[in-house]
Amino acid sequence: MRVVANYDTCIASGNCGHIAPNVFRNLDEHGGFVSLTTEHPPEPEWPALRRAKGLCPSATIFIDETG
Repeated sequence: MRVVANYDTCIASGNCGHIAPNVFRNLDEHGGFVSLTTEHPPEPEWPALRRAKGLCPSATIFIDETG
């Protein structure tokens, strides 16, 4: 699995960082906007990634299930 965030559409809601903190960060020094810790998270993180994608209010998170 590969995860990508569109930094242009992020509205810094922080949902992703709360749901999948091992993959997403919403750092104060970035204005709370999303940053990724990894583009290829381990399989145990996949359910949280899918949930974060579904709850992202700005549709910023994209998941490639084949990558």
